[in-house]
Amino acid sequence: MKYKLRPSGSSRWLACPGSLVLEDTVPQEKRNDMVAAYTGTAAHQILEWCVKGQHRADKYLGTEVEVFDEDQQEFPFSAKVDEKMVAAVNFFLDEVGEPDSVTRGTVYSEIEMEHSELPTLRGTADYFRFDEEEGHGVLADLKNGTSIVQVKNRAGEINTQLLSYACLLFDKFEKLETLTIAIIQPNGKTKLKTRSTGINREVAEIHLDRVKSAAKIADEATEETLEAITSEGSHCFWCRAKGICPTKGKASVLRDFG
Repeated sequence: MKYKLRPSGSSRWLACPGSLVLEDTVPQEKRNDMVAAYTGTAAHQILEWCVKGQHRADKYLGTEVEVFDEDQQEFPFSAKVDEKMVAAVNFFLDEVGEPDSVTRGTVYSEIEMEHSELPTLRGTADYFRFDEEEGHGVLADLKNGTSIVQVKNRAGEINTQLLSYACLLFDKFEKLETLTIAIIQPNGKTKLKTRSTGINREVAEIHLDRVKSAAKIADEATEETLEAITSEGSHCFWCRAKGICPTKGKASVLRDFG
């Protein structure tokens, strides 16, 4: 399986396995105008420094943070740490609590993982705390934007990005049995800025089966089956291949011409 199963795009490729195939044929567009995304990346960098150094974000007020993704940017973006960024990171730190290796387990920041059964499923978790004696962990994801990202939707379905991280954590830590997964959104347009739920290994294994199924469908795709394994929906918004997607093209024609 050659397709990259990134947790951040899981809501798309689970709903539309064909997008994995189509995106593989479309070059990554490099952009330098996604300031909100780059600022969010800078906030994550500050968070990593704070967790690993066990100090508050105030230390970095006024600091210039350079972020760069060679797949998505032509040149680095420099973000100056302002009071808003400091407040966001400090809010996250307050929500997860002060790290204490004795009473709260081991804390990991920006932990990179690759699944042993499915190496193309890989990702980096913002914050993970693991109490090995209790077999319980806390996975917290920082969302720096204002648009609300839910842990669970109204149908009770859990955020697939967090479930994908959970699969990686359960794979990496054999003694991990239960996991609290949380989205912490300091700038979110809601009073409830921290939203969480609990899962166990069984929930993660069910999700992993879905991931394996999507990967298998994409891997076995042919030109004849491509239309059958693509679907139109909200997941199309961030898809690089929406301009060449047969299903989306057909749906557009039907809308325009009935």
